[in-house]
Amino acid sequence: MPQLDRIIIFTQIFWLFLIFSVLYATLTHFFLPLILKSLKSRKLIIEANSKETINLISKIKAKHNLLKELLIKNLSTVENYLIENLVNSKFRNSSMEMPLVDEKIARACITHVLYCNVQSLESIVLFPKF
Repeated sequence: MPQLDRIIIFTQIFWLFLIFSVLYATLTHFFLPLILKSLKSRKLIIEANSKETINLISKIKAKHNLLKELLIKNLSTVENYLIENLVNSKFRNSSMEMPLVDEKIARACITHVLYCNVQSLESIVLFPKF
């Protein structure tokens, strides 16, 4: 067989090593630095984005806590106002009927649940006119 001839096998091995050595040197000298630069720049971009994300998350948490405190404060103000006006009015005005007030509050709650419920409003499918 001519492929396994001992005379030409050494030249084939020589050219094989020579071609792969040149290919290896070309890849490591020209293309590897480009690949490393792109990997380093991607890493820097990811680090910058993660720092910005952490910063935004901390700002959002601070605003959320501030909003929560403000909401609790305002709800306690509303609660105090309702206690002062509704409960104390019962003792001041004995002519005012509490079942009538309870009925009005129940109607308002039912109307709110029926017409202002987020889940029921989201279930309504609206199609644009174009």
